[in-house]
Parts: sequence; C-alpha cells; structure tokens
Amino acid sequence: MSVAAYQQASRNSENPRQTEYRAFAIFTRALEEAEAGGSVAVVKAVADNRQLWLTLQMDLASSENKLPKELKAQLISIAIWVNRYSNDAMKGEASLEPLITVNKQIMDGLKDVPKQTQEQVMDNDAPPPTRGQVNV
Repeated sequence: MSVAAYQQASRNSENPRQTEYRAFAIFTRALEEAEAGGSVAVVKAVADNRQLWLTLQMDLASSENKLPKELKAQLISIAIWVNRYSNDAMKGEASLEPLITVNKQIMDGLKDVPKQTQEQVMDNDAPPPTRGQVNV
C-alpha cells in the first residue's frame, strides 16, 4: 500500500478519525506481513509507513490542525522517532515490531471508529465503505 491508499480512504464518507484508523490499519498490516515477503517487501512497507507518519507530521505542524498543542507535540515526537527508526529497519538492522506496536497504540487511541469499519479494514476481502454509506 502507499499514501494513495490513505488518500483513497479519505475520499470515503468517513470522519477523520475513521480515515486515520483505516490508514494505520492498512500500513500496520503491511508491516506485519512484510518479513514474509523478503527484504524488498520490508523496505516498501517501512517506507510507506514512514510516508504515512511524515504526512501526519505535516498535518500536525499546520496552523489549521486543531488538536491540543501538547498532543500535537507528542505525535510529532513519535513521527520523528518513526522516521529515524525506519532507516535502521529498512537496512535490516532493527525489528519491525516497535513500528507495529506504535501504530497499534495510535489505532487504540482512534478506537471510537464503528466496529464494522474496523472489521472491514482488518479483513482484506471486505470492500471499503462507499461514499454515503453509514457504518454502525
């Protein structure tokens, strides 16, 4: 998956938290499955995850972002760590587990996403919600 997946998810009628949850779920799953695909798959999954975090970091730094300053600062710190750690992970010098754990912790914080959406995101066979579809 790439940032295009994040952008496609944002086009759906989800609220921002649902979109963020979906993006983290997609990239976390890719990280979880990457090692079985070899070093190229690892590099791709880590690079895509890093791009997600860089996109999030840019949004957090925007004056339009309305999150509390303390939360923004904490998330930017995590994004900086993800960027640095990703370099070692792409070289095969660090485990993917810390990246997976951080993503899952962020997902836990976004958990007010309706259960059906969570199940669809985690089930590759389920289609994403269509525009105007309400998930309850």
